[in-house]
Amino acid sequence: MSNSSKILLFYDGTTEAKTALIRCAHLSVALSALVDVITVVDYVGTNAMTGGMLSDVLISRMEENARSALKDAIDELGLHGVFARGHVVFGHAADAITRMIEILSSDLIVIGHRTKAGLARWVGTRPLHIDLVERLAGMMIVTVTPD
Repeated sequence: MSNSSKILLFYDGTTEAKTALIRCAHLSVALSALVDVITVVDYVGTNAMTGGMLSDVLISRMEENARSALKDAIDELGLHGVFARGHVVFGHAADAITRMIEILSSDLIVIGHRTKAGLARWVGTRPLHIDLVERLAGMMIVTVTPD
């Protein structure tokens, strides 16, 4: 990677995202890379999970939570000596990340991942990094799991 590398960090405030943030900070310093942090608000997915009963109050709360998580991430990166720009994006996470990769011309994606065990491996949605690998062939994706 050149000195003008760009890292995109997906951050949602989870333990996995916090671990990924620390890894992103180290990568940014080592590569002299610019960092963009995104949080995603997924109205459609949440509306489907609530049976179409998503209220305006809940939508506002989702946006507030995303903005708060984004601020926390940018502040934490600042403590590690990394300046980062923040973006709140709307839609399904894989779609939003793919869109932002194109807009920001990022070279590297850093995301947190929780390893599922037992029945959880067979039930639920696919891990985000699997969707991204399929969509972004040739992109470097760093998937970080907590210790």
